[in-house]
Amino acid sequence: MLPTRFAANLDWLYPELSYLDRIDAARADGFARVELLFAHLQDRAGLLARLAGLPVALLNAPSGDWTQGERGLAALPGREADFRDHTLRGFELASQVGAPVMHLLSGIADHGTEARDLWLANLGWAADQAPAGLTLTVEPINRRDMPGYFLHRQAQALDLLATLNSPRVQLQLDLYHCRVSEGESLSHLSRALDLGLLGHLQLAGLAGRHEPAPQEYAAELALLEERGWPGAIGLEYRPRADTRAGLAWLKDAR
Repeated sequence: MLPTRFAANLDWLYPELSYLDRIDAARADGFARVELLFAHLQDRAGLLARLAGLPVALLNAPSGDWTQGERGLAALPGREADFRDHTLRGFELASQVGAPVMHLLSGIADHGTEARDLWLANLGWAADQAPAGLTLTVEPINRRDMPGYFLHRQAQALDLLATLNSPRVQLQLDLYHCRVSEGESLSHLSRALDLGLLGHLQLAGLAGRHEPAPQEYAAELALLEERGWPGAIGLEYRPRADTRAGLAWLKDAR
């Protein structure tokens, strides 16, 4: 039986299956929860029928036109109306699938004053509009994998969250992105826990963004256990081969 705190990211795992069939595969493999990044592109009735009570740990709000290179809108000047529309659509979907956490992507933008001020204004609006019980998250994403992404360092994210000062918006910490950008992840995880800002966690192996090597995140997982952090840990990695066979590393994770 897999540890219940791990969530299968259905946009990364089970790539050999259709999106809705991935839900059944995750359930069959023992996952107690899933993450949905592009659920807004799926047939809504079919998605809800397949989930059938399987908890959704994290939902991404619509994030612009991905096929045209958009990676979120929160820091993009002139796209305020689109950001609000996408966020409201995300709220509706989060309510329908019962997701407690929704990620708002920041977008490809320079880290200048205009983008910073716009990000703060947009996230402040979203925090005010968010339904009760829904936590919003923002995630630093490394610029090697996503060149030009606005929110890309942990200190930058913590500074913005401190300025925003809203309990409705928290940090989404992906240990893989953190290691690529910062060189290590343990101290950054400890800092987020100390500040009470950790809203969601994800991981992938540093080598190739595949399954983690044995014990690769042992210290981080032990810290979460020690602190009693109650959230989900999303598996956002690219399987080397068969997803089910690649889950062997997870059976001993604590």
